[in-house]
Amino acid sequence: MANEFEDRLNKVNNPSQKSTSYSKEYQTFLDENKKILSSTYEKAVNFSSKILKIKPSQKDLPNLEKYIQLAHLNINPEGIMSLAILSAIPFFILAIPLFLFGQFFFGFASILTSLFLIYYLSNMPKLIFDSWRAKASDQLLIAVLYIVIYMKRDSNLERAILFVANQIPAPLSIDFIKILWDVETGKYQTVEDSINNYLETWKESEPAFVESIHLIQSSLQEANPQKSKKILEKATEVITTGVQDNLTHYAHNLQSPIQTVNMLGIVMPLLLLIMMPMVSAFLADTIKPIPLIFTYNLVLPIIVFLISKRILLTRPGGVSTSILDKKYTHTGRLKLISGLLFSLIGIPAFLLIAWFAGSDNWSFYKFENSIFYLSLLIIFAIGLSLFVYYNYKTKKLIGSKKSLEKIEDEFSSAIFQLGNLISQNIPTEAAFAKMVENTKGSEVNNFFSIVDSNIRQRGMNLEDAIFNKEIGAVSKYPSPLIKSVMKILIESSKKGSAITADSMTTLSLYLQKMHQLKERMFDLLSDSLSSMKMQISFLAPVMSALVVSLSVLVTKVLLNLSNQLEGFNAGDIESQGIGTGITNIFQVDVAVPPFILQLMIGVYIIQAIYLLTNLVSGIINGSSKLDFESSFSRNIIISTLLYCSLAFVGTFIFSQLAGVVSGVLA
Repeated sequence: MANEFEDRLNKVNNPSQKSTSYSKEYQTFLDENKKILSSTYEKAVNFSSKILKIKPSQKDLPNLEKYIQLAHLNINPEGIMSLAILSAIPFFILAIPLFLFGQFFFGFASILTSLFLIYYLSNMPKLIFDSWRAKASDQLLIAVLYIVIYMKRDSNLERAILFVANQIPAPLSIDFIKILWDVETGKYQTVEDSINNYLETWKESEPAFVESIHLIQSSLQEANPQKSKKILEKATEVITTGVQDNLTHYAHNLQSPIQTVNMLGIVMPLLLLIMMPMVSAFLADTIKPIPLIFTYNLVLPIIVFLISKRILLTRPGGVSTSILDKKYTHTGRLKLISGLLFSLIGIPAFLLIAWFAGSDNWSFYKFENSIFYLSLLIIFAIGLSLFVYYNYKTKKLIGSKKSLEKIEDEFSSAIFQLGNLISQNIPTEAAFAKMVENTKGSEVNNFFSIVDSNIRQRGMNLEDAIFNKEIGAVSKYPSPLIKSVMKILIESSKKGSAITADSMTTLSLYLQKMHQLKERMFDLLSDSLSSMKMQISFLAPVMSALVVSLSVLVTKVLLNLSNQLEGFNAGDIESQGIGTGITNIFQVDVAVPPFILQLMIGVYIIQAIYLLTNLVSGIINGSSKLDFESSFSRNIIISTLLYCSLAFVGTFIFSQLAGVVSGVLA
């Protein structure tokens, strides 16, 4: 596809040739890089618009059109509200019979769900755009750098934009392709006009990026090559400083949102549950298991997810680590193994509980420790199966990624040496042979050895030695960063050794700055993230185990007291003036049993670990799915083992203590 784009740029720059549209290539490029969420949303909106068309208000229409365009969505504004209304109608209808049959909690929940769907789906274009823009912001710094490097050897802004689009992945690459496409289709007369319109969308969120591109544009007006070069270098300085300033502000403002997530997602839900057994014993007609499960395992996770999403959307761009350029394999087999593992442990425990529930003595069994321990097995099975799936899914890739990161850390000094060798008029191929000698004992030495071996022993040219799909060095070390640097090397070598040496030196300085920014980011965020990591790995499972153990203690004490009160005869109670209704105060037999609370809390803790791990990984690693899933596999097994073991031990101890307490109270 890159060659097709090059052909079209040749036609743009050569008036004698007829200019053709990018529409087909742009659409193909867009289809290949669109996410499942946005594609599914597009299909749903377009289908809804055929059933019902609701025109947005004149106030909302401009914003909707803007977000549709910027998120590259193939939908119309009328279909957005249609989907929102059509999705909400079934829940409105469902609320009517729920109210009629006295299910007021679920009736209100159904209405709230319909209102939430209207709000969420009508704002989906903005949410998709925010997610799109958050990922694109991570690529702004490298995009400016690529433009600068390209324009140092060729002062052609159109080709520089195309070069960036072909070097970086989506989503920013799609934006850059669209800049060219808008010129080709006649929406704008020049690339400068198209770029300036695009920069308006970044003016508020990333002013440093806007200023950098304006500096790059001004360099085209400078006739003196040295002054033009200084302006281009100033552009990289401006965007780097802007990223660092954004990072500092983000770190300073992160403490409060993280505390909100901790309190709302972990502390408050568990504190409210501490007294739940006693409250449910006194208010058995009010406290029901299903509303509790609905609240804790659906409403609360959604709230925590939305808060976490908002925190990640405000994360500054330009500081993400490289993402391994490989796809997962054998996930189908892993899903089968994880499912079988859960089936061997969790399903038998569930069936045993169901068998006890069908017996005549269920009112007695549901408060027994044996049922509680069986419910713990279900939570253990869920945590273990999730660990097996995510651990073995990411184990090899995360090992490769760590190896690549070591090479990337050494790559800065390596390409600086490479640039120095090339600046001494040593041919690029010979410079790679020299680098094999200079980097002995380092991780990056293997990369240069593969390139040199392909040139010397296989007779390949430099480009094939690096990029050959079978035996090229990049195929052995699939790092997007290394791949981009080598592409710049190949492109620069076409313009001579001076341009190549300068490009490698510029990239070396950039990589050093990126390393400094990452270290600065970890330093600034260490205080905020340390508390979150402690919650994930220790406090959340320990507090949860304590809560469920206390529920056993409280329930057994109340159950023993209730049985003792039933042993009093009515005459004895009346003679003491206590009243005849005391035996009906404790309705333990219809209270929420401890194993239900345990299952609810256990599932919620798994959900919380998932959400909090996603938040921490997102702050540190950006949108890296690999890093998140690897971290989650570690956190879920630690938290599950800690929770289940402490809940088991705590329940055993508190059960013994309950008998002592009941005897004292009697």
